[in-house]
Amino acid sequence: MKIKLSLICLVLLSVAIIFLPKTSAQDAQDYTQLSLPEGAKARLGKGSLSENAAFSPDGSLLAVASSIGIWLYDTATYQEIQLLSSHGSHSYGVVFSPDGRKIASRHYYAILLWDVATGTLHQVLPLHFEEVTSMAFSPDGNMIASGSSTSIRIWNAETGARLRTFEAHPYQVNSIAFSPDGNMIVSGSLDKTVRLWNAETGTLLRTFIGHLYRAKSVTFSPDGNTIASGGADGRIYFWDTASARLLRTLTTHTDTVNTDSVNSVTFSPDAHALVSASEDATIRLWNAETGDLSQTLTGHSGIVFSASFSPDGKIIVSAGADQTIRLWDAETGAHLRTLIGYTDSVASLAFSPDGNTIATGSWDQTIRLWNVTTRTQYQTLTGHTHAVGSLAFSPDGNMIVSGSPDGTVRLWDVVSGTHIRTITGEWLDFNSVAFSSDGKTIAGAGRHEIHLWDLESGMQPRTLIGHTGDVRSVAFSPDGQTIAGGSDDRTIRLWDTASGELLRTFKGHNSVINSVVFSPDGRSLTSASQDNTVRLWNVATGEVNRTLKGHRWHVQDVAFSPDGRTIVSAGLTLRLWDVATGTQYRVLTGHGNTINSVAFSSDGKTIASGGFDNTVLLWEHIPFTTTDATVRLSPATVASPAIGERLTFSLKIADAENVARYQASIRFDTTALRYVESANGDYLPPNALIVPPIIDGNTVTLAATSFAEESNGDGTLATITFEIVAIKASTVILSDVLLTNKVGGSSIPLGQAAQITEPPKLPEDVNKDGVVNILDLTFVASNFGEQGENAADVNGDGIVNVIDLTLVAAAF
Repeated sequence: MKIKLSLICLVLLSVAIIFLPKTSAQDAQDYTQLSLPEGAKARLGKGSLSENAAFSPDGSLLAVASSIGIWLYDTATYQEIQLLSSHGSHSYGVVFSPDGRKIASRHYYAILLWDVATGTLHQVLPLHFEEVTSMAFSPDGNMIASGSSTSIRIWNAETGARLRTFEAHPYQVNSIAFSPDGNMIVSGSLDKTVRLWNAETGTLLRTFIGHLYRAKSVTFSPDGNTIASGGADGRIYFWDTASARLLRTLTTHTDTVNTDSVNSVTFSPDAHALVSASEDATIRLWNAETGDLSQTLTGHSGIVFSASFSPDGKIIVSAGADQTIRLWDAETGAHLRTLIGYTDSVASLAFSPDGNTIATGSWDQTIRLWNVTTRTQYQTLTGHTHAVGSLAFSPDGNMIVSGSPDGTVRLWDVVSGTHIRTITGEWLDFNSVAFSSDGKTIAGAGRHEIHLWDLESGMQPRTLIGHTGDVRSVAFSPDGQTIAGGSDDRTIRLWDTASGELLRTFKGHNSVINSVVFSPDGRSLTSASQDNTVRLWNVATGEVNRTLKGHRWHVQDVAFSPDGRTIVSAGLTLRLWDVATGTQYRVLTGHGNTINSVAFSSDGKTIASGGFDNTVLLWEHIPFTTTDATVRLSPATVASPAIGERLTFSLKIADAENVARYQASIRFDTTALRYVESANGDYLPPNALIVPPIIDGNTVTLAATSFAEESNGDGTLATITFEIVAIKASTVILSDVLLTNKVGGSSIPLGQAAQITEPPKLPEDVNKDGVVNILDLTFVASNFGEQGENAADVNGDGIVNVIDLTLVAAAF
């Protein structure tokens, strides 16, 4: 089962890559619309910055590695023109080929090669099975070198074939670079050494020893005669390539303590200068010939991951942990431009009551306010000293309450962005906050307790106790009379808001409960848990109405649509459920990591989701609908063939409209049938992707999807073949049938099962295997002359004789 699911994931990832939108590198576009996953209508934020940004060889493009792919900027305007993304693959580094036609992006276990002109994936270098820590193109562009835990691998850049591997260091290879003539490779390692290798044979040529701590970055001078290396000891060393002699040491601090790790070093194209990026938030420009410090560039507010020159040497580009790309004049050191829009992980989000604003709480301790119509960030609220794990708008939309593990609940004015009040809970991590429906009370969930505050006075009227584990989620009922808390203790508890009395405890989840939400009418409550399920509860009785299964990992958050008909749950994917039937009718994929938070807009037309890929995606919500279509198994009734023979059913569809995808489960009696195979039918377009069947005990699940076309009317979705293992009456049941159009709208058709009946019993079939053959004749012969009741007495005259043999032979 797990193997089949993994195969499906790989197939879908491949499809996502194949069908990436193609955009010209000259067409400036709204970045929120670039390379969106299917079903999404906008993306807020560009993900988080990775280790570097790189200019194309002709200087016309700037590529930036991020948590959602590679952003390409036109350097004439520095506007985003393309996003190279496989929807789920974090890019940790990026480099252009020498001719500028390809981009290599470094991912955790692989390197992807992209065609710059079309934005399509050109090649995937086979998996390392080790973290890919560095990479470089050879000067002729024919090869790529990659570094990992201890080895260096050389690849053919066109075919993706691995040419050779050599063990390079006893510890991690942090950085590699080709010599200008392509004959050598230099590597820097966690083992504190810099080593020089023959690129063709992998032979170690020289070892450079001097760094006190790990060597983090290495580079050749343009003439290849000098190697520069920067390390965690805060020093930059210049080495003679031919002799390994230390030529010069540049020091970024005055003592010997590791206070200023050098993260990158790069020579200018004319070799006169060297630029370094440091963990002290600075960029230093050095005279490469004398070793003198020429400039110290300041502006980043955190670690600077990397700094490098433009091809003409006039501009320096830097990438920092403050989530900005900065451009500098290489001669004067003047700051030219800052590229923004990169963010940290989204821990929480909420729609304003009017649906015009989305607030996001981030791991970078900020709250960002986004205009939904323009898809732009217009306000940043700062004050928390830890991640903003939860936030909520007041009913009138004028205030935001936020909670954080920093032990505070904070109130903010939405219009002005000013901080109104801080409520401190001693030794508390506030995991969840909520406004009452009248806007007069705030609830904050912390360790084992829920605290209530009167908004006007700021006083704490009561503390709700009962949970024996940390409370992860808190929610008011729509009328404000009840409060629910979900906890690490695997229970949901309900209290009377006015009295603080514990009303009832819901039990059923077998792991941590991450989220609880009341339905709009207050009669139901839904919960999301780390046991991978969503549960729908009757508020009055505490009974579980439904358990929704489908997530393959922890469910982080859950939300009701405003009309109460739909539940959306967030984990590694977003899943939409029809409340009335419990049917999962849509799966939304596109986030590159766990989704932490999800919310519906007030009109129910938009779903917002945010997570560890550091973006918010806005999705078009297409409600679940009914249909007049019918899906049935044909033949509807069939007599069982003989044991060992095969029986094929067709999955027929009729009266359908706009079908781009389907899924269906066929359940059968394993004592009567054995699944053999299935095949695609003629209903969906010929280019439809057929998902490998999932076989789970007595159930086979079939699915297929068309990416561009829809089918209508009648036809055959698939065929499924069984082998008869016993002749008996049984039912082949059709269940969980779902039809989906190309924009994600789903419906459930009327389904019809099939009946297998026992064939008429022939007296000549003396061994009762469903067929008259030599076995029956042999059985009669072996009983020849026997008298009395006997299965071999075909004519029932009380004796087995030649007449019985004749009857069996005639019925062959």
